[in-house]
Amino acid sequence: MIGRKIGKISIVDLILPDLQLLLNASTTGTITAMAHDAIDSHQLTKTLIRFQAICALALLVMISGLDLFFPTQYALQAAVHGISTISALVVSTYMTHRAYFLLRGATVNYKSLRKWTLGSTTLNLLGAISGNWIYMRYRGQDGPKEWIMQNAPEFHKVLMEFKEFVSLFPFPLMVVACFALFYYKDGIHFRHDIKQFIAIIIMASWFFLMLGFVSGLVLAKLRFV
Repeated sequence: MIGRKIGKISIVDLILPDLQLLLNASTTGTITAMAHDAIDSHQLTKTLIRFQAICALALLVMISGLDLFFPTQYALQAAVHGISTISALVVSTYMTHRAYFLLRGATVNYKSLRKWTLGSTTLNLLGAISGNWIYMRYRGQDGPKEWIMQNAPEFHKVLMEFKEFVSLFPFPLMVVACFALFYYKDGIHFRHDIKQFIAIIIMASWFFLMLGFVSGLVLAKLRFV
């Protein structure tokens, strides 16, 4: 009897560790699969956002590129300004997605964010410079301003005067955001207040850029240069 009891106990002792190992392996595999699915879902979201931004940029830049074939001697200025502002708007729109994660305090790739912020700042500067380049034509003799003042004076007095200042806001705002990101570097991860400040600046820059862009489209609709 004693021998049989000892035999039974020894068999259970031998089998039980194997069962525990199988159970642990199954649980670990399930958790790993769930984590892998979460990573794949996050990566898919990032890929879709980038794909949307690239498609929008390509289509809008093609529309601005058609300005080169418009029958006017200022076609080059119009095309450069259109391409730069549309590119700035698309990049700024993508930046608002990144700003949302900053505002929430989520983990962000700051190295990538610094590059995108620098690129957005550069595009805003190019848009402002090219805008002043073509603005000389707007205010020149027989330019769109003269025609608008005769046919739609309220447009210039209200919308155009507003656009002249609003369109310049995105560049200095992005300069501030860019400076903060490069100044604090990866240490910004521990400064939630600075992250929120940068996120708000990026969103405000997009808002002013959108206002200026829509005003410019209305102007082009009324009278092309």
